[in-house]
Amino acid sequence: MRLTELLGVRVLDAHGNDIGGVADVRLVQDGPLQPSMQAALRVDGLIVVERRASQLFGYERHVGPALLRRIVHSRLGAVWYLPWQDIDQISPDIVRARADQLTPLEELPSRHD
Repeated sequence: MRLTELLGVRVLDAHGNDIGGVADVRLVQDGPLQPSMQAALRVDGLIVVERRASQLFGYERHVGPALLRRIVHSRLGAVWYLPWQDIDQISPDIVRARADQLTPLEELPSRHD
């Protein structure tokens, strides 16, 4: 499965409740050293949005003008982070999470903190 095929897939929590759709994939560059002398990327987790999976521009976090953030949040609903290790199953139609509580994306430290 390609990472792009995950976009829009519905996510179910540990109890089978539909919690949203995959909007993005979070990658971390800490894998083995490649011939290009850069570390390989690995999947760290998924960004899940409550209402609709659409392209994210960073305003779903706690950055940018407050009015713009409110507009984005009203469209997306809640935005969560699902760590890769908390994923039980991935299919073309559904991602099943092992967790019953996900971390709000705003509570994750940014790459620049």
